[in-house]
Amino acid sequence: MHMIFKRDKFLTLSGFFGPIIFAAVILIAGFLSPNYDHANQVISDLGAVGSPVKDFMNIFGFMLFGILIMAFSVGVYKIRGSLLGKAIAALFMLGGLAMFLIGVFPSDAVCREGPCPQPSLTGEMHNISTIGTFLLLFPAFVLLVIDTRNEKSMRYYFIVAGILGAIIAFSAHAWLTAADGTLIGVKQRITLGAFSLLLMYTSAKLYRLKAR
Repeated sequence: MHMIFKRDKFLTLSGFFGPIIFAAVILIAGFLSPNYDHANQVISDLGAVGSPVKDFMNIFGFMLFGILIMAFSVGVYKIRGSLLGKAIAALFMLGGLAMFLIGVFPSDAVCREGPCPQPSLTGEMHNISTIGTFLLLFPAFVLLVIDTRNEKSMRYYFIVAGILGAIIAFSAHAWLTAADGTLIGVKQRITLGAFSLLLMYTSAKLYRLKAR
């Protein structure tokens, strides 16, 4: 039984390595994409229609990251026995699926000068998947704080999660409501950076939980 629990916990490490792989793919794709501006362009531009690194970014970036988040959700499902724990796992699973779909539905070609065409159906699906990822994963972390409040090894988890959650909420609002797009890449990367740190921290903390 202990060996099965330990094996299941390894699935939670997908949440630790996923952000690292995703960040590496972004850097490589940005390097291979001529004139790409990390500060003033969103990550989706790397996987957009017409991008020279479209397939690489969508498959090894968004889709692989989504798969790893879904694997992480299985680990959460296996090691959290409460009904709330199962609900949390379901949210992580759906959030990972939404991340996967970001790669399935690439964004429209980058429009640098107006007037820009209306978003295509695929572009709309991309945007919905992007927003859906955060709407599903954010409450998963909130509920995880509640579900693990009595775990000694998770004693300070709510503090770290609260700080990073506040950063995510603030920077996501700044990113998604940016009117002129100035430094939109920076705002998005702060959001994803805080999210990645929270996912990695959560993964490491859950991995250290003792078997019951």
